[in-house]
Amino acid sequence: MKYPFHLVDVFTDRPLAGNQLAVVLDADGLEPSRMQPIAREFNFSETTFVTPAAAEGCDWRVRIFTPVEELPMAGHPTIGTAVVLHALGRVSERTVFELGVGPTHVRVRPGWAEMEQRPASFGAEHHDHAALAAALSIPPEELTETGLPAQSVSSGVPYLIVAIRSLAAMRRLRPRPDDLRATLAPFPGTAVYCFSTEVERPGFDAHCRMFAPHLGVAEDPATGSAAGPLGCYLATRLPAQGDGTRGTRSFRFEQGIEMGRPSLIEVSVDRAADTGGTITAVRVAGEAQRFAEGWLTLDTPDEEGDA
Repeated sequence: MKYPFHLVDVFTDRPLAGNQLAVVLDADGLEPSRMQPIAREFNFSETTFVTPAAAEGCDWRVRIFTPVEELPMAGHPTIGTAVVLHALGRVSERTVFELGVGPTHVRVRPGWAEMEQRPASFGAEHHDHAALAAALSIPPEELTETGLPAQSVSSGVPYLIVAIRSLAAMRRLRPRPDDLRATLAPFPGTAVYCFSTEVERPGFDAHCRMFAPHLGVAEDPATGSAAGPLGCYLATRLPAQGDGTRGTRSFRFEQGIEMGRPSLIEVSVDRAADTGGTITAVRVAGEAQRFAEGWLTLDTPDEEGDA
């Protein structure tokens, strides 16, 4: 069997930057047991597989795999897959993907897409700064920020949001996988999304790095599923001009610079006009560049002797 695929760089305005993605089309003949080794073969942070939707109201089912496991949702795979399908005439300006978290609305135009995420849920805080800092290879004082605790936040995939004092400290982050797994034991399945409000490029709100060794991703160049939660975290914790408890706040995050793959992620957070400014909507957007396509040539299980 032959399955078409496209390679895309996501959250960037030019090829060979941003976050790499493989999009495998017409994948309804593939079982998850075949999708996983294909994702491992590409060895990008994620690979998507597009099949007909089963859920009512959805246009396509999109399954997302890291090199080691399937994810219920992710940002750059959703953005990149939407851009590919739009370029091929398979979706219009508004589409709905069936993801593991349920129907996900996506707005798309040539080379750009925006996905809706669930309003973030806020979990426990991580109070052992010494252990967390040691796992990241920086001194504990580089983590201590008044009003910005290390906290688990999720819009579908959990991340420990960690505030870092300086850009210099961000550049020195060198996670120790065993120590990181140990200090994250109370936060099962959680990756780490570090940020600093000191940025490298003007016009950005935060400089970010993401580490997920438990997903087979040592570091990710751009992480949309973490950027949404970070936007919600900042919207609730950092003051804004005027009444920052309501209306829409927009953020621009830079990521991937230390990896030589600079990325730009756009996040919008809507807050209600109630007393606490309840978060009502989160959107993550960015550009994507198609740069290669080809075919996977795979034997069917019957041809392999049901292997």
